[in-house]
Amino acid sequence: MKFEIIGGFDMDKSKVNQLYESAWQFTKAQKRALDFDDSVYINLLSELYEKLKENPLFCDDIMTSCTDRFLIEDSEKDEIEKNRGEALIEVIAETLELNKRVHYLLIPINGARLSNDIHFGSFHFIEGTEKEKEEKIQQITGIDSQKINFHINHTKKSRSKDFMMPPILVLQIDNVNTNVHRSASITAQRIFQILKLMIYKSETEKDLFESACKGYEDNYHVAIVGEEEWQFGHGVWWNLIQCKYSLDFLSKLENQTEFVDLANTFVFEYNSTRDNLYHKFSNALELFERSLEQYENFRDVTLSMLLVFSAAESLLTENRNEKKRRLATIWSRLVTITGKTQEDLYDLIIKSYKDRCDFVHDGNLMYDIPTVEIRVLHQMLAKLIYKYLSPTEWENTACQPIENNITKWREFINKTFTDAQSN
Repeated sequence: MKFEIIGGFDMDKSKVNQLYESAWQFTKAQKRALDFDDSVYINLLSELYEKLKENPLFCDDIMTSCTDRFLIEDSEKDEIEKNRGEALIEVIAETLELNKRVHYLLIPINGARLSNDIHFGSFHFIEGTEKEKEEKIQQITGIDSQKINFHINHTKKSRSKDFMMPPILVLQIDNVNTNVHRSASITAQRIFQILKLMIYKSETEKDLFESACKGYEDNYHVAIVGEEEWQFGHGVWWNLIQCKYSLDFLSKLENQTEFVDLANTFVFEYNSTRDNLYHKFSNALELFERSLEQYENFRDVTLSMLLVFSAAESLLTENRNEKKRRLATIWSRLVTITGKTQEDLYDLIIKSYKDRCDFVHDGNLMYDIPTVEIRVLHQMLAKLIYKYLSPTEWENTACQPIENNITKWREFINKTFTDAQSN
């Protein structure tokens, strides 16, 4: 199956041909295989990467192995075709497609509750006894039950003994094996982050189970399974991630659509769309989840609040003076919280930011912030991060057309502040 060429793929082909010829000539002159100490080799790989990076299957191991094979084969030739570099690009793309396999990530959702199985798209949230979950995994994946049983038992014995205790997300990913293994833990962490983002954005009320102790040890692993045994493996994260909430809200179609939208944005988005603004919001999402973890796991109000304001400042006041006033003015106008007026939100930000500054500059720890205020600030941050998914709100506010997304966002928040001052 041939990989379909994507936009930008066929531009400036002559350059890759020239770089390939230089690498080939150097190989013949040195009478050896090239390595990463050779500038001609690095230059060629860099250009190949530029041509292939938009391919969602891109894998640097496959790129380098195909390149090495081409150079070795051509080292015996007295001359090569003028379009040899272009031919290499085609072979790499075809090899990526040939190496694509269906994989499944098994992600235990630490601390979560689930009343019934929920299935949509590539996502399967399952509950039940260990035996029931194992049977469901086999049915979802179609993988031999003995292989599933062996890998789960291996995971429990060698990594997380309570791996099968929480609700489990069975996530289908079709990609090159190396990419799946490298990204498994990051994918799992992002899933946790967007679940909690949805919960706080919807202003879900705190319940008893958020602070209840679980009857099992926390898991730090993702199990990876596939039809062939060489696909099996594990991913691992080192920071404690929990999701002490009910996942039942995902049974609603509108929430499933929203979840997929978030996953496509923050988990599966291609490199080509990850511009500076994406990275700012992606980083804010990471800080949001870490802030929650500091409060939920350790009741560390100080670190939790520092992370909340670091995320908000990164989106609203970067390289600006009067941060407290700008932050309170802009943030309180961009989001709404049920039962709170704009003035309430402004006053909360001013008060909490003062506590933040008292710690940063004077070392005064934060002890007396009410839980409800902390929750409101997390809800406000979640709703602020959601703005990234609604570009129509901010991308057309400038007086003249702007192509750069981060500039559009900055123009939007500056206009929000300016308008507030004139009212």
